[in-house]
Amino acid sequence: MRTAVLMARAGVSRDTLRYYEREGVMTLPRRAANGYRDYPESAIGEIRFIRLGQSVGLSLGVIRRAIPYLKSPVPGCPELRAALEAQLESVQNQLRQLQAARERLRKWLRKNRAEARARVARTESTRRSGRSPSAAR
Repeated sequence: MRTAVLMARAGVSRDTLRYYEREGVMTLPRRAANGYRDYPESAIGEIRFIRLGQSVGLSLGVIRRAIPYLKSPVPGCPELRAALEAQLESVQNQLRQLQAARERLRKWLRKNRAEARARVARTESTRRSGRSPSAAR
């Protein structure tokens, strides 16, 4: 399959294909007599696997080591399972950190809103009493 066909079917750019080839995460295509790349049908599955791995945060190094298992599947592939479990733990840690950050932001925002309400109340009180705002401080 020619490059343009693979790009269309896999939904990637030419630059992405070349990058995957340079990084060794894709099987290199054979060359036709005219020098054009001729990708096997399995290249689509490789690209989908690479994109899936990237979408869950796997490094290209982990993906590169797992690609051979696409050609010769090993039930429950221990190396891939270990990488997925490690990535899941990493994502869970990131979620915990993000949740803690969210709570800190919420507290900070509540405090900021309370301070703003108090400032408005002081200004209104000062205005009603006829004093200047600087004298109220």
